[in-house]
Amino acid sequence: MRGIDELVELISDFPGVGPRQARRIVQFILGKDQTFREKLAAALVLIRKSVSQCTSCFRFADSSANGLCNICADKTREGAVLMVVEKDVDIEGVEASGAYHGRYFVLGGLIPMARQRKNGNGVRVKELMSRIEREKPAEVIFALAATPEGDYTAQEIVRDLKSLYASIKTTHLGRGLSIGAEIEYADQETLRNAFKNRA
Repeated sequence: MRGIDELVELISDFPGVGPRQARRIVQFILGKDQTFREKLAAALVLIRKSVSQCTSCFRFADSSANGLCNICADKTREGAVLMVVEKDVDIEGVEASGAYHGRYFVLGGLIPMARQRKNGNGVRVKELMSRIEREKPAEVIFALAATPEGDYTAQEIVRDLKSLYASIKTTHLGRGLSIGAEIEYADQETLRNAFKNRA
């Protein structure tokens, strides 16, 4: 049972998956044939070998020789605009809308309101500031969740940004996104309107 329990524990770490759901997923995997299990194991090994984190935007993508993902390596993208998102999946939602053609930065989380700002938590505020210092974009768009923590994170970063680079325009997606909405679950039309009506 050690192998089963270990797999349950690992799957329990997935977002939105608790121990009971994890056990159901493991039972599903065990119920599939050997070919399926081998393909699943091979896919996990392939991800480890062929996927890396982009050295510019920090999203996970197929590895490339220069360390950049396909978006950061695309010279046709609008370099003067940088969109800050919380997680990789938010980029997929924005890209599907077709409303944005600039570059991205993945923060990797939000700054919790209940503790000292910028302590740990894996939020890449320093990395974002370094990138802005290097590239000096004309506009930084904050496309974070329409939640108190998303608003607080944007507010804290904008405050620091304005004290260093007063000339850089900072905007937020328009509230076509409802309060409490996650970017990854927004439909394409909502994202298009939110982008168009950013303030």
